[in-house]
Amino acid sequence: MNKAETSLRQADPALLPLQGRVVAGFSGGADSTALAHWLLGQVGRERLLLAHVNHGLRGAESDGDEAFARDFAREMGVEIRVLQTDVGKLARERGLGLEECGRQVRYAFFDSLAPGAQDCICTAHTADDNAETLLLHLCRGASLAGLCGIPKRRGKVIRPLLGVGRREVEAYCERHGLSFVTDSSNLSLDYARNRVRRQAVPVLKELNPRFLEACGRAMEQLSLDRDFLEGEAARFLEEARRPFGLCCEALLCAHESLRSRALRQYLTAAGCHDLEEKHVALAEKLLACDGGLSLPGGVQAQSGLGLFFAGDLAGTEGFSLPVGLGETLLPGGKGLVLTKISGENSQNSGKIQNLLFKNGLDYATIYPKGQAGQLFVRTRRPGDRFSPRGRGLSKPLKQVLREKGVPPWARDRVLLLELSGQIVFCEGIGPAEGFGAERGKDALMVTVKA
Repeated sequence: MNKAETSLRQADPALLPLQGRVVAGFSGGADSTALAHWLLGQVGRERLLLAHVNHGLRGAESDGDEAFARDFAREMGVEIRVLQTDVGKLARERGLGLEECGRQVRYAFFDSLAPGAQDCICTAHTADDNAETLLLHLCRGASLAGLCGIPKRRGKVIRPLLGVGRREVEAYCERHGLSFVTDSSNLSLDYARNRVRRQAVPVLKELNPRFLEACGRAMEQLSLDRDFLEGEAARFLEEARRPFGLCCEALLCAHESLRSRALRQYLTAAGCHDLEEKHVALAEKLLACDGGLSLPGGVQAQSGLGLFFAGDLAGTEGFSLPVGLGETLLPGGKGLVLTKISGENSQNSGKIQNLLFKNGLDYATIYPKGQAGQLFVRTRRPGDRFSPRGRGLSKPLKQVLREKGVPPWARDRVLLLELSGQIVFCEGIGPAEGFGAERGKDALMVTVKA
């Protein structure tokens, strides 16, 4: 039993959905042929679907590959779907290289064939592909994330052959009498990957015959480091969050590695697509000064009064909505959660007591005798006044927000709870005088999700 067969036999079938369609990318080459053969034994004919893309780049040869794919599916008794497209034309229209455009077309096609929650997509990337990707990313000056190679699983996409070399896969096909086609474009040195494959990798294999295994080990270790750092950045990001953005001081005091990762996570969640290192670097500079910045995805970043915010600075038109217990999704993307905390729980937990002082309302006042009060969540209006708990006086809301350091660009996003025409809670400030939760009594916990 050769290495490819051993690896395929040891591949974890639990990676596949217990139920659902399994879409296998099928070019007709040795890699995808071996993968399709193995999957047939794992999931059966009823659940397996082969997906072939005719890129229209090699004329009659592309048509021949399509015919081979259809014949293979018929011989195996497996369903196949074929997409015929002109990748060259699409690449010109989109301003992309042929390789990138082809990749986008393939994955969009695969995704369309696997709409179910338990469906998955299998591609035939091998250890050779992984090593080549590492070298290409290294040449382009990739960060840690780029040096981790191709993931074994990402969302619905699974790559069972990632630990198997291309030679072993071809041996697997020979062992099982599986014919396959060879893409003539793989011989052309016009493509960067082919130059790495045909010129760089052979030299590295001469230096270390087990080069592929060495690359695999390196990428696994780098992936562990990346996952740890991303987890630390996520925890730090939560610590740096404030009601209306991120604390600039906390970010500036953090290690550069942690800061850049946290900012990238924050900006991505805010809607920034195709972020590059230069965009993150510009955001880092903005932390130290007041100003604004335009980012990919139409996201605007703003820094001022010690806070950094990224999102839609145009804001959301004012709104007023009735609200009750549970979670309510609000215009602009925020969520409001109202939770009842029993008096016994509020008395026994110091942590809950602290949270209730900041974000808790007296439940009996809001819901007298269990009856639903006229509680609304809204944004600010001209003439609003607010009396913060413990201050003993009422001020214009605009003045209260300014004194609390809420930046001007965040003030129209502040959430207010209104009961019978009176503001009883202000996001980032807390309950109004006379409405705060008290120890030992039922409380209404207010949580705002950004």
